[in-house]
Amino acid sequence: MSACASPSPGAPTLALTLVGSGEPLLRMEKRLHCAAAGAGLRLELEIRKDAEALGIPYAQTPAVLLNGQVMLRGLRRTEEIETWLHTTFTHEN
Repeated sequence: MSACASPSPGAPTLALTLVGSGEPLLRMEKRLHCAAAGAGLRLELEIRKDAEALGIPYAQTPAVLLNGQVMLRGLRRTEEIETWLHTTFTHEN
């Protein structure tokens, strides 16, 4: 398994919730951390394994939530997640 870069100490922090279980959850967690580092973000990740209680069908997990809203469903490629982070969370004011 390849390693990914670490974000810089002063990088902005993004809080997301990852919902799912098993190997897909673990794989998505690693991909999220790598994509966030590639996008210049620190990731604060809450892990939830109670998808049904959150109204998310198991078949649509892993799911990434931002402020309670589902942003990504299913196991995504790291590059796709990084692109989403870049387009959604630009650092320019």
